[in-house]
Amino acid sequence: MNPKVRLIIEETFPKLIERHIRTRPAVEATQKSLDSYRKMGYAAVRNLSPEERDLNEKALDTAYAASMQQLHDFHAREKSHSGTMEGTEKETI
Repeated sequence: MNPKVRLIIEETFPKLIERHIRTRPAVEATQKSLDSYRKMGYAAVRNLSPEERDLNEKALDTAYAASMQQLHDFHAREKSHSGTMEGTEKETI
């Protein structure tokens, strides 16, 4: 795997998700960052052989999809927790 693609997959995508969870910027901003890094990965492999390029692009797409799923899951859990708390608060009032 291309070293730049490996760095994006193994370090950059996870750090973006961690930062999102910690600081909670707009979801769109994190999605845009993930997409930008995926495009950088595509650019890094554009001159490789078709087989190598395909392998790297599939790895990027898989990691991107997993990161997007983590983002979605985080917000789904957060909404379910806040919904539970809201329901509890209403019952005690």
